[in-house]
Amino acid sequence: MTKKKQYSEIKDTFENRDRIHIVMLGLTMLFIGLSVGIILCIVRIQTTYTVDSKVINIFRPREDKYVEVPKRGRILAEDGRPLAITTPLYNIYMDCTVRKSEFEEMDRKEERRRQRLAADGKEVPEAKHPGAQAEAAWREKALALSRELTRLFPAKSADQYYKEIIAGRNEGKKHMLIRRNVSHATLNILNTLPLFDEGAYRGGLIAEQHDERIYPYDTLARRVIGYVREQGRIGIEGTYDYELHGVEGREWRRVTDDKKYIRDFDSTVVKAVDGNDVRTTLNIDFQDIADRALRRQISDDPQIRAGIAVVMEASTGAIRAMVNLSRDTIPGSKLWERDNLVLKEVGEQGSVMKTVTLLSLVEDGHVKSLEETIPTHHGVVPGYNQDVHILDYERLTGRSEITVKHGFEISSNYVFTYLPEKFYGDNPQEFFDHIYAYRLGEKFDFDLDGLGTPVVNRPGTPGWSRTTLGTTAYGYGMSVTPLHVVTFYNAIANKGRMMKPYLVESVEKDGKVVKQYGPSVLNNICTRATADTVTRALMAVVDEGTATRLKTAKLTVAGKTGTAQVVLTPKERKGSADPYHDTSGRKKNQGTFVGFFPAEDPKYTILVTVYSYLSGMSFYGGTKPALAVREIVDNIYAIDDTWSDRIASTGTLPTMQERTAVAESGKAPDVKGFGLMDALYAVENAGFRCTYEGSGHVTAQSPAPGTALKKGETVKLTLK
Repeated sequence: MTKKKQYSEIKDTFENRDRIHIVMLGLTMLFIGLSVGIILCIVRIQTTYTVDSKVINIFRPREDKYVEVPKRGRILAEDGRPLAITTPLYNIYMDCTVRKSEFEEMDRKEERRRQRLAADGKEVPEAKHPGAQAEAAWREKALALSRELTRLFPAKSADQYYKEIIAGRNEGKKHMLIRRNVSHATLNILNTLPLFDEGAYRGGLIAEQHDERIYPYDTLARRVIGYVREQGRIGIEGTYDYELHGVEGREWRRVTDDKKYIRDFDSTVVKAVDGNDVRTTLNIDFQDIADRALRRQISDDPQIRAGIAVVMEASTGAIRAMVNLSRDTIPGSKLWERDNLVLKEVGEQGSVMKTVTLLSLVEDGHVKSLEETIPTHHGVVPGYNQDVHILDYERLTGRSEITVKHGFEISSNYVFTYLPEKFYGDNPQEFFDHIYAYRLGEKFDFDLDGLGTPVVNRPGTPGWSRTTLGTTAYGYGMSVTPLHVVTFYNAIANKGRMMKPYLVESVEKDGKVVKQYGPSVLNNICTRATADTVTRALMAVVDEGTATRLKTAKLTVAGKTGTAQVVLTPKERKGSADPYHDTSGRKKNQGTFVGFFPAEDPKYTILVTVYSYLSGMSFYGGTKPALAVREIVDNIYAIDDTWSDRIASTGTLPTMQERTAVAESGKAPDVKGFGLMDALYAVENAGFRCTYEGSGHVTAQSPAPGTALKKGETVKLTLK
């Protein structure tokens, strides 16, 4: 019997249709209501709703401000050679534990394999120890690496490097220092060495980059170039820091779940702007010449505390060289660019200031000719000390008169007291007006901070007395800086036009000048005729006077010597009433030569001054300063194209003698004056190790030549 299928269906009736419509309408209204509610919530959230900051911090990644440091600008010499640059350097470390766990796991894996074979009753092969073999191979590479490291960095032997690496591996060191401040070129070499050529994860090389300020010419002009440190801002680096530093960049970064930082794109970004370059007026060749010449004269004399040298271009006032060498409080200590004495050393200058008096007398018409004579009066001007040089003059010549020119040549205090007392005694302010017109009585603007303020005991000041006029006229009673002195003499070389000294030529960005500096005039101090007359007197000082050591210079030099006693501090005087001597009669001296060359058509003005410690010795401007000036003049003559046409068409070459380093067996060879490669060859050929610092030629070695040494001991060389 077959069952019939049963069917159920909803009949399409008006009653059923109404019911469906009502349900659909209800659902539609429900969804419309929900949509309106959602929209109202969105509007409320966007307009009035605020979330608790604590809740925000839970769900939002932390934001940190990242400051991008700009690259510091360069300091350049006049020809564009860099005096200070910022370059990336690297501190080199080694992960001594690299692959150690991998090798240990290799042996554990091998041991587990052997255990499984034994458990299965199978034959167990002899243990191979692949990890131990790999470790031995790694150590062989480490030994090869050590041999290469000692070639690159000879401060340690290969055995020392190897022991440190193996000790670091045994102790689990992941960051062992190899060398600090390595250049990019050296880093490239390191990447080719055994182990290190396998990369960071297999060889362990870690290179951490940092920017370092580099001075390619080492100590040359270091006080002028200066520095920026927490304790102060010095030199061009300090004065022009706002140009060199650039503008820091900044952006906000968020930390990710794996503790990495990514940029927050919802925040603004300010890109860093690298610093500008500062081009100076310094001629680095002149700087080197002046530095070497000054060192040659003072380095072997422990009684000399300091020495300075300045070379200025006569027509512009551009400073081509500025050397500041000084020792610390201990006589004989190392000469270093410790302080800018050219700017800061305010003091009485001695006889170099007699030129101020002569220029004033000639300009005012009181001295019409250098051949004019005045009575000698046995060297006595009432109220002043007797000038014994005049007594010598009277005895040698039998004369009772002396010319102005000869009085200037022999630097007579009597002549330069008699003349100002005669012509300015009734109105001394007239003379001091000249001093201020020469800008010797005030501080002027200069490119570096720290220029000292002159002290002038003019009429009406507490330091004025009846004899101040005469003492000021021959170099005492007025204190100025060496920069004031060289600026004054440069005005004579420039035929009466006083140029403002300057050190910065321009500020540049990517080779384009954004700020241009240059020559500017401080004052016109005299007529051309007056400058010519005084120049003739200055030439006579070199020809017949106190600076005859300069007669043999390659170019004619006009200038003046000066020797001054330095006022002592109360502590130095030890109770002495004499401001220039202590109770033992000791004193401090300074000797100066200042002038210009070539005298007939001056191109450069030059000043050299040496300062002594407290001692019983005297230092004169016509000795060490004059000799340093002669060397500077001769070397500038040799390299400056201005005088290339002076070289004769024919000549005789000097005889060249070969010099070799001779030393007895087991003793340090004498390599002073050698270049680096020759010195290294000589020392190593003698069986000793060699280290060095500086660049140029060997100026000192330790131990001294002839010292007995054992094979393998180290000789340290200093190059300048």
